[in-house]
Amino acid sequence: MEGHIIILFMILSAIPFVILYFIIKAAVRNGILEARRIENAPLSANPLDRIAQIPCPSCGKKHDMDYPKCPYCNHRR
Repeated sequence: MEGHIIILFMILSAIPFVILYFIIKAAVRNGILEARRIENAPLSANPLDRIAQIPCPSCGKKHDMDYPKCPYCNHRR
């Protein structure tokens, strides 16, 4: 009977470690998937990374705000 109690104790003491293993495994997997998603994301996915654009008053086409003149019609701001 003592042998059965020892085996039961060993099994029950291992359960928290098994649960911890699966929690860590899921966290690592999610981290890897998130890193892959970030690597494969297009460069313009974050709107804060893009330069603001304004329409040209002459031709109406949008161009980067930091251009001194329109690259399409050469109209100066």
